[in-house]
Amino acid sequence: MRIVVISRRRLFLVLMFLLTVGGSLTITLSSLTTPSLVRAPGTYYMANTQEKVIALTFDDGPDPIDTPAVLNILKEKNVRATFFVLGKAAHDNPDLLKRLVIEGHEIGNHSFNHDYQQRRLVEEIIKTDQEVFATTGAHTYFYRPPGGFVSKIQLETVKNNGHIVALWSVDSKDWRNPGVKQIVDNVIKNAFPGAIILMHDGGYQRIQTVKALGPIIDALRDHGYRLATLSELKMLDSEIK
Repeated sequence: MRIVVISRRRLFLVLMFLLTVGGSLTITLSSLTTPSLVRAPGTYYMANTQEKVIALTFDDGPDPIDTPAVLNILKEKNVRATFFVLGKAAHDNPDLLKRLVIEGHEIGNHSFNHDYQQRRLVEEIIKTDQEVFATTGAHTYFYRPPGGFVSKIQLETVKNNGHIVALWSVDSKDWRNPGVKQIVDNVIKNAFPGAIILMHDGGYQRIQTVKALGPIIDALRDHGYRLATLSELKMLDSEIK
């Protein structure tokens, strides 16, 4: 048997290499599967309030199948929410966009094509805003970057364009399709006054989201929470972000 002797210096270099490669791999894999860190400075991810008020938000719609199902439940439960729409989906589904407004929901901007790198950031924000305004007569106020990814430069760019970057503080993780019960648990176990909940009404099949929505609303109310739009929640905020 051959015994290989490694000096401390070489061992240290090998370990540093493995840590660097491993860390890079972890970051790469994480960025592919996780919407990102949400408590980024300068963004709106929660309201500083002691009132038991929470905002439900939905991304990636409007979708011709799942958005109507979500809207039906919200109407039945008398809940208003904020929908971060994609410009392309809004263009393809103007009637759903109109329904959102008619039923008292708020529309946020989620870019036009859901480009994670946001290479045409301002162009896509403006284009989506124009689609929303042309159909509803209202402009978008909040912008949620695809995946929640936003750099300092992009953050300043969005602010200069007149929008507030809105992220979230409670991730339902419905994008993983982990099962209805798990989606409900992810929300209820992490809810707190002023929280912004991330869910989806488009992008992929959202049947688990639809089935989890009613139980989430009922459980939040059982815990004493009132549900509001992002603008309503922000009015309760004791700090300016």
